[in-house]
Amino acid sequence: MQKRSVLFPVVLVVALSAALAPALAVRAPVPVVRAQEEGFVETFDSPRLEGWDRSPEITVVDGVLRVVPGNFALHPGDWSAITLDVRLRRSQPGEILIHYYFREESSYVLHVGEGVIVLERRAAGASDELGHAALADRRAEDWLDLQVVVNDGQHAVSLDGELLFTAVDPEPLLPGAILLQAVGESIGEFDRLALSGRMGGPREPPAGERPPVGGAAATPDSDLATEFFAAQVGGVELTAFLINIALAVVTSYILGRVYVHWGASLSNRRRFAANFVLLTVTTTFIILVVRSSVALSLGLVGALSIVRFRTAVKEPEELAYLFFAIALGIGLGDNQRTITLLAFAVTIAILGVAKLFRRSQADVNLHLTVTSHKPQPVDMDEIVAALQPHCTKLKLLRFDENDQVLEMAFLVEFRHASDLGQARAAIRALGDAVDMTFLDNKGSW
Repeated sequence: MQKRSVLFPVVLVVALSAALAPALAVRAPVPVVRAQEEGFVETFDSPRLEGWDRSPEITVVDGVLRVVPGNFALHPGDWSAITLDVRLRRSQPGEILIHYYFREESSYVLHVGEGVIVLERRAAGASDELGHAALADRRAEDWLDLQVVVNDGQHAVSLDGELLFTAVDPEPLLPGAILLQAVGESIGEFDRLALSGRMGGPREPPAGERPPVGGAAATPDSDLATEFFAAQVGGVELTAFLINIALAVVTSYILGRVYVHWGASLSNRRRFAANFVLLTVTTTFIILVVRSSVALSLGLVGALSIVRFRTAVKEPEELAYLFFAIALGIGLGDNQRTITLLAFAVTIAILGVAKLFRRSQADVNLHLTVTSHKPQPVDMDEIVAALQPHCTKLKLLRFDENDQVLEMAFLVEFRHASDLGQARAAIRALGDAVDMTFLDNKGSW
């Protein structure tokens, strides 16, 4: 019977995967006429900067382009649907500005500043922020490997191969050039710049292939995977999603084992810890969905408010572990894998050290209730005297007495299983009118 119960989830997952495979299969998109893919790679090995327009104070030193405040370096062209990879750093406080789709009247501007990266849309004299992300543990002198991927109004900004944020512009700007600037006291240094995309912008598809006004054509080729990840950027985001879900499962499982073996709650910790995996994975999924949409982000508080815990949380430790599981989901859902895993490892180490020091003290691990009935009652002092030689810790919680019965409730600690048997024999030796109940908290061995 146990073997069948283990195989059932495996069979269920395989069956569901087979059923969903046709829906999730990636179909070939409707062909459209596009401009030829082009691009360039600039390593700044030549001080002449062929193909660039620049201010007189722009220099190339040891293969590094130096952009001082108030100056610019411009690579002309009408680039669209770009993938832009830049290796850069700041040498002073201030900001580095990377313009793409740059024209005199409009551009997208990526601000690389002190501890933050911001994507801004400039058009018709107005500026709107499309997205931003914090740069944790980054110094001004650190080299940063930035990537910007633009596709049909969707922008994905990554740092060192890890996605920082995505943004959607419902009114994409016209194609344009690449412009590098520095503001404040910052001197921008660029070690490498690579760009690929379409030169001249997208062409109009033939009349028979144009989608209806107001949205994409509702054809059979609109597959489920494309719709589900419409707010993301191609297969990169899908890969990040799968990695984050896997990390959420692993970390929440480890957290559950830590809670079971190192926790001190009086409740059934094994059953309570079984919720950590589902809670962490669910939170990861929620954050991953809402992070790319301003409208959905406004409902984040409402989405997380489902964690109302209608089953009573009896101890603060339970609530602390629940919040930790949610925090893991938020960090992984926001693609902050490095800082999340680092915080997870540090927290587990702290809990282990705390458990190690706690072992030197007596830790209550059993509830004991002793009841003495008339007409041969046993005195309270006799019960305490019988228990004390066998317990490393004895704490009286409740004492009830009337004309018929005397009842005492204790929290006790036993170092070894034999101590439990000796305490039981000592209580039974007090007389036949004594009843006792041991309630397991976390096990005495």
